[in-house]
Amino acid sequence: MADAVKIAVEARDPAKNKGTGSRVSRRLRANGQIPAIIYGHKQDPLPISLARASVWDMIKKSTHLAELSVNGATETVIVRDIQWDHLGKEIIHLDFARVNADESIETEVKLELRGTSPGVSEGGVLEQPVHAVEVTCRANAIPDSIRVDVSNLHLGQSIHVRDLILPEGVKVNAEPELTLVHVVSRSAQAETSTPGDGESLTQPEVIKPERREKDE
Repeated sequence: MADAVKIAVEARDPAKNKGTGSRVSRRLRANGQIPAIIYGHKQDPLPISLARASVWDMIKKSTHLAELSVNGATETVIVRDIQWDHLGKEIIHLDFARVNADESIETEVKLELRGTSPGVSEGGVLEQPVHAVEVTCRANAIPDSIRVDVSNLHLGQSIHVRDLILPEGVKVNAEPELTLVHVVSRSAQAETSTPGDGESLTQPEVIKPERREKDE
């Protein structure tokens, strides 16, 4: 796992009606800051803001654990929620949950495919139905990713949760039989991706994500 990223953040003061609200959030983002909130451990929620560059650095490093410096103290947290704009390009709000470094938590970890599947050269198509899994582990032992070796995956074969090689102390919260990656024939893929006889070719209804902003 990567070390906890250290970020200096600024507290916002909702009691003075200057630290929260949509207008304030938009102004923060215009100045290169992202509004966020820290909550949990039976303590009062703490509205904060932090530099956009720090957030993107944390995301690029795939870091789960962070140490936020605020009001002369350090809050150990994990990211619980990231709210994006309606285009899915800009982060507009973050939720951080307080944790103790050695406490057991549940969080999502991405799957990282490694190797080249021989099933592809055999005429198959590599498909990955699952890109991340929920795990239970200590907060200070969250893996950056879980590697999935496909170098021995032939046509018609699959890799399931039960096949994963996990770091010590990490448990995947999913059925052992859940398929993560498989190699299917091109004809099978075509059958699942094109309408069958008599099926309509009309386009599905597009439901746009709800545009909303958190006040804190």
